[in-house]
Amino acid sequence: MNMIEAVQSCLKKYVGFSGRARRSEYWYWVLATIIIAVILAIIEAVLGLSTEGDGPLSNLFNLAIFLPGLAVSFRRLHDTGRSGWWIGGFYLGLLIFGIIIALIIGVDYASGDFDSFDGFGFILIILILAVFAYAIMLLVFMCQDSHDGPNKYGPNPKNIGNFDVFN
Repeated sequence: MNMIEAVQSCLKKYVGFSGRARRSEYWYWVLATIIIAVILAIIEAVLGLSTEGDGPLSNLFNLAIFLPGLAVSFRRLHDTGRSGWWIGGFYLGLLIFGIIIALIIGVDYASGDFDSFDGFGFILIILILAVFAYAIMLLVFMCQDSHDGPNKYGPNPKNIGNFDVFN
């Protein structure tokens, strides 16, 4: 699968969370979205649309690719025999991280003491390390090869069109 086929496949399966996606489909999608994001950032910088990093074109693009990116991530995890909900754990970690940050800011604001963490700092460091470790684990999952033959998420996309004797 080349980059154009991968992007077309991801856009055709815009919110298709079932099935499996090969490594090439996932990584070409990631590469294509990064290239487009860089081009949009350059255009916004030249036109003066972006003042602090995110311009309107980049925001629209990120909004447009969120669901297909999430769907191809689910399908990629399915291809390795894992549930797509592993992605949900990452977003849950980010949510908890945001809540902890809000608590720290709220407690510091209420006390008027903006120079101390009052025990939240340790929790925050542990949380940051946990989210980082989880992200590395997901990266390893995304880099792994497909499981041979069909699994509970569907047939192996490498063998589409081939008869699998060992179902």
